[in-house]
Amino acid sequence: MQTLKQILCMMLLAVLFISPLSFAVDKPITVDRVRWKKSLFTWKDHPDYPEWKNAGIWTEYRKNTFIARYWNPGASQARTLMLLLPGQQGSSGSSGCSNCVAGQGSTWDNGWGNGDKSKSTYIKEHSLAGQLIDSGQFSANDTFIGVVFNSNFNWENTASAKSKAEQAFTNWFLKHGQYPTVNRIILLGSSRGGTLAMRMAKNILQRNGWNTVPVYVGIIDAVPNDVQNELYTANQPKCYNPLNSSYYARRADLAAFFFGLNKPAIRHVVTGAPVILNTAVHAFCADNFGWYNQSWEDLKHTEIGRCNSTEDAPYNANFMDAGIGRLYDWLMNNALY
Repeated sequence: MQTLKQILCMMLLAVLFISPLSFAVDKPITVDRVRWKKSLFTWKDHPDYPEWKNAGIWTEYRKNTFIARYWNPGASQARTLMLLLPGQQGSSGSSGCSNCVAGQGSTWDNGWGNGDKSKSTYIKEHSLAGQLIDSGQFSANDTFIGVVFNSNFNWENTASAKSKAEQAFTNWFLKHGQYPTVNRIILLGSSRGGTLAMRMAKNILQRNGWNTVPVYVGIIDAVPNDVQNELYTANQPKCYNPLNSSYYARRADLAAFFFGLNKPAIRHVVTGAPVILNTAVHAFCADNFGWYNQSWEDLKHTEIGRCNSTEDAPYNANFMDAGIGRLYDWLMNNALY
């Protein structure tokens, strides 16, 4: 018969070998709506996001843009600027979807009504956002972390609307730091969020002062609109996933896209799977340079972007390792100094 001491020892060992995922604690965060509904027929623009109105963005698009600030030390204190961007929120861009880069669940947009300028929700502990916050490599004292919940940077939007959104996001993001004292910029995105991250990187590197700040772009299955020549993908050849010949991506001419600029450091994880079943909408691929590195995974677009096969199911460890795990490791090995 086991003694009390033996039982206690066995219980201790059991606790030690439980997966860290069992202790996950989601992180509370306040989400702001760029244009919010004050009353039944009255809408107001959020005072912290004037960049969207200033860029001339349509009021309906401003209503569907939701952004959060996890850490905001002030522009004079910020040494790292970080932004996490999920993919398009549903086929129309107006419905909640989960994403394991930004860490949102699919119900984040439930219940927005009259008087809701901001609402509280959670980002998942083991999302890329959650892991970076807990990494110990960044501090609330000198790191700005923005988490986008809906960028409204939708694949089907007009080229003009996308250019305005790119400008608004870049202006808003950069006001949280000052280029003489910011040491690094980190842009992380999935799907359409990956394309916005790429466009913001170029926009930043075109600006005097900011063009000398190191920019790191980590993206998963970034999906440009090749019909609009986003990322210089128009009329470019396909490249097939070497792990699954039914998946392909559309080549982007990144050397031309970033021509004449200091180059960002880019890490891209690609599947090439169709974004929507049997559609021609796919991620981009590119030639590996010293500043651009890509690798392939044999997963569905939603699996690598959500880290699960079913909306809001627990994260699949293999899906995490294939996507956000690769970005996390790359950042730890390259973006810290």
